[in-house]
Amino acid sequence: MSKIEAAFFGALGHDAQLRISKAGKQYLRLSVRVGNGDAAQWINVTSFDPDAIAAADKLVKGSRIYCEGSIRLDQWTGQDGLKRHGLSALSWHSRLAAIGRNRPKHSRGVNLQKPKSARVNDDAFHSDGIPF
Repeated sequence: MSKIEAAFFGALGHDAQLRISKAGKQYLRLSVRVGNGDAAQWINVTSFDPDAIAAADKLVKGSRIYCEGSIRLDQWTGQDGLKRHGLSALSWHSRLAAIGRNRPKHSRGVNLQKPKSARVNDDAFHSDGIPF
């Protein structure tokens, strides 16, 4: 099967699950909903991204996430005996999306005025001595 690379935004269906592979390497299991309503697709994501692993406590249900990785269509037999299909991704880049409630807070009350030394003396402009 050929490798398909993808980048997608979505929302987490549950909190990130930190796991350890048989080789002793940490990874995350994520369930990401892409789209809304009847058009929504669920993607099971496995992420070995060290930055995502470090931020695992912030990857909570409902958070918006951006992922890059290879994607494939999986097939399995459900408990009811029916064949099921679903998407899975092996992600090398997973980050909280900087939109919506994940958007960084901007500091309020920042003084954007020029320093006093850079200001023009407004009084000097009006005291030119030309009578009208």
